[in-house]
Amino acid sequence: MTLRRLAVLQWFGFLAGGVVWWGSFLAGAGTSQATCNPGSGRWGIPFDGVELALLVFAVVLIGSAQAAAVAVFRATREVEEDEGPPHGRLHFFSIGAMLGNTIFLVIILLSMTAAIVDRACHQA
Repeated sequence: MTLRRLAVLQWFGFLAGGVVWWGSFLAGAGTSQATCNPGSGRWGIPFDGVELALLVFAVVLIGSAQAAAVAVFRATREVEEDEGPPHGRLHFFSIGAMLGNTIFLVIILLSMTAAIVDRACHQA
């Protein structure tokens, strides 16, 4: 695999988890506001359906990012941890990406599952 392709995979694997979490959080909050706001109640937005679609989309993207990170890790597995750039950097960031993607996946699974299982609108 070329160095440029490894670099693209490394950055996708490293950045996608956080971006997907941030986007799914904002989309979920917006869906909740649109569902629970009395003014937009007539739109008939299916909260559980939208949250489930967001969950599936997020899991697919984070799974792709994890696969990219694993591919970079496997391509650079002979590299020492303290080797200079670019191969040492690729290896280091692939390890960070694998850990980060796992954490973001768990956060998304727990928060969106809780949003689907619990009631969407609560009165204060």
